[in-house]
Amino acid sequence: MTDAAALQREFRNALGSFATGVTIATTMDAAGQPVGVTASSFNSVSLEPPLVLWSLAKKSLSCDTFCESGHFAVHVLAASQEDLSNRFARSGEDKFNGIEWREGALGSPVFDQHAALFQCKTRHLYEGGDHVILVGEVIDFETRDEAPLLFHAGSYAERRPRPRGEATESVDTEHGRFSDDFLFYLISRAHFQTSRPTREKLEQLGSSMEEYLTLAVLSMEAPLGQQELGTRLVHTGHAPSKRLLDLMTRKGLLVETDDRYDLGEKGRELFVETLAFGKGLEADLANHFTQAELAETKRVLRRLIELTGQDVPIGWRDN
Repeated sequence: MTDAAALQREFRNALGSFATGVTIATTMDAAGQPVGVTASSFNSVSLEPPLVLWSLAKKSLSCDTFCESGHFAVHVLAASQEDLSNRFARSGEDKFNGIEWREGALGSPVFDQHAALFQCKTRHLYEGGDHVILVGEVIDFETRDEAPLLFHAGSYAERRPRPRGEATESVDTEHGRFSDDFLFYLISRAHFQTSRPTREKLEQLGSSMEEYLTLAVLSMEAPLGQQELGTRLVHTGHAPSKRLLDLMTRKGLLVETDDRYDLGEKGRELFVETLAFGKGLEADLANHFTQAELAETKRVLRRLIELTGQDVPIGWRDN
């Protein structure tokens, strides 16, 4: 890599430290075909008159179309629209194929979903190095209560709003009460509610959470004795007793050899069926969140685990 190329990369990385919103700009070409690109260079210019700007690389295949059409629409994307952003960031394909859109007030294609929309008449075109800067007068706009999609340090991010006003006390120590804003209550209730379908599934299968967790440990590491199983499961509150292990052996869930236990064929089948059921529940819940929300939730939970102790067995931390 040449010195000039290295300096350019450093400059790009430095610019990436500034979080920007993600937009898709659209217009119509001379043949009446929709054109669109993903852009993170959108910004406001003036309130009176209402002006906004964004920039487009001169080498972009759609540069001439945007410069000549006389109008454009800028969609500020919602956090759930990563896939749409990726689609319009690529070149050389029919980006609008399968996408619902309508003709806007000035003729530019307009999507139904967005965090905000600005329909603009092109007022100025300026040279900006290897980009063209397009300044538009806003003719119509709308905004929605949607978290925006952000771009930061080369990847997507999300806005995390700060609480406004006085924070609600989550715990009233004077009267011995807590609200539904109490962190430990939220964690406990979330665990209880998300694990309930699995508990009900186990009950239908004639099993229990104690049995399932024992099978889960043995699926990762076996054979193990009762004391070893207890050490690995003590943090769950479901360490198996000798009586439970004997019962699981009689049911064919475990195989015992010299006071050490391994999965039996029925145990493996029960574990796989229950695990698949749980993964299906997880996938259904995940559909209600963006990838950024899921990643942030996992980051916070891992941080909570880190702050409250590292005594969970290695096998559980790695899986």
